[in-house]
Amino acid sequence: MTEVTDRESEQLRELLAQAADQAAQKKVMPVVKMIAAQQLVIMELMQMLTDSGTLRAEDIAAHMRHLMEHTDSKDMAARALFDQVRSRFATQ
Repeated sequence: MTEVTDRESEQLRELLAQAADQAAQKKVMPVVKMIAAQQLVIMELMQMLTDSGTLRAEDIAAHMRHLMEHTDSKDMAARALFDQVRSRFATQ
């Protein structure tokens, strides 16, 4: 029986970790793309509402600022999204 060296064991672990990472990315990427598309749709809908005069850009910016202030500081994804929306409508 052939003995497996520490180096070979480490290489195998690395290959398995890479394979697991690639498999996880294949499962996650469609979800990430869908969420990004939904965010774009929401941004465009808000823009349409401001263009039509239904909503004021200042009100959207103020609400996003409020959400940022009351969102857990560890939730960087939500805070980044709120800031992105706020900055888009704060300049209008």
